[in-house]
Amino acid sequence: MLRRLCLALTSCVALAAPAAAQDAAEQAFIDYHTARAIDAQCHFLRYFELSTMRNVELNLLAPLWFTAAHDSGKIDDGEYLAAYEKLAEAGRAKAAGIDCAYQAKAAPFILKLRELTAILIYSDLIIAFDGNGLSDEQRQAAQIYEAMISPLYGETWPRFVDYARSQAQIRYNQAAQKDDDSNPLAGMWDDDPEMKAELEAYGLTDDGVYVEALRKDATRIIDAMLFDLTAGEAGYRVRSAYLPNDTAIDLMVDGNGTTRYELIDIPGAYETLEGTGPVNLIFASTPEGELLAMTWGENARTLLASGSLTVLANPNKLSPEQTTSFSYIRSQDWLDDARFLPRRFPRRPASAGRVSSSPRKRSTPYWPTQPTSPIASSFPAPPIPPCRCRTTTRSRPDSPIFSTTG
Repeated sequence: MLRRLCLALTSCVALAAPAAAQDAAEQAFIDYHTARAIDAQCHFLRYFELSTMRNVELNLLAPLWFTAAHDSGKIDDGEYLAAYEKLAEAGRAKAAGIDCAYQAKAAPFILKLRELTAILIYSDLIIAFDGNGLSDEQRQAAQIYEAMISPLYGETWPRFVDYARSQAQIRYNQAAQKDDDSNPLAGMWDDDPEMKAELEAYGLTDDGVYVEALRKDATRIIDAMLFDLTAGEAGYRVRSAYLPNDTAIDLMVDGNGTTRYELIDIPGAYETLEGTGPVNLIFASTPEGELLAMTWGENARTLLASGSLTVLANPNKLSPEQTTSFSYIRSQDWLDDARFLPRRFPRRPASAGRVSSSPRKRSTPYWPTQPTSPIASSFPAPPIPPCRCRTTTRSRPDSPIFSTTG
């Protein structure tokens, strides 16, 4: 009888553990939607933080029961969406009782979400720094972010860095393995130092396409960061506006919260036709329908003084298949029908909305909260600190790709 009772208790404990884990995963997903709903109204998070939301949500969805059930075919799309919406609605309902003015109530949700974004962002920075292809301004933007986020962790900052490094290493290893799997020479002469040196001399052991794609993708967060910080210096705030159809658009608002520009696509670095180096660029439109090309950063002054921009526009009405076809948009058929619209940049310092490094009176950045609030205090405007980070020479994927020194 006693043995039977012990077995029964053991079974109960075994069943309770997965249930508790599932409850915790569901609560984390509910809290995520609470934070998103609060931020949609109060705009606490920065633009570059919001750019990580898709990956944050995917990570939170992974341990939920309906994700595994849907992936295995046990439930259909409708049942999946119903389970998803049940938790999301619980999060939004909780946010409805939190006013933007009561930041003490909002802070636990916003700071937790900021922590989830920080892991993704910092691991991206680790990967991007490993490539040694960043400009000085990109490095400075990353250092500013590090100075912004480290006070959140205090004495646990080294532990956070170690965890972010481990996540970056996992992603790097996965990409490197894909490169090895697609390379018939990979590992063939690992035990032959002379042959290995010969291959290295001819560049046959350089990073493959998967590692380079990973590094390029990781650098995008720095481009978003640089754009966000520069816009703030010019007196603007980049924020997302959520539409009734569950989509969002990115806007630039002034110090009064008035929309000045709607952003088209995302900020990025583009190579010039002359191959003189990448320039920062993003398209935007005004409420009056004017289309703008914005540039910023260390090359902006030269570009504004002597650069030109040619826009290719296809006047034909494209089918839905054509508008989503990568190959068609870059085909000769598309180019044959396109109209070339050359434009020169205005020969004057950047006006409002044309973010650049041209001399202009610096205005006060717009912050939606008081500097002493528990949320805004996470993002002061510190001077650029000495870089805490240095890249290391990587020999194999299992070596550290980023080191932190005191």
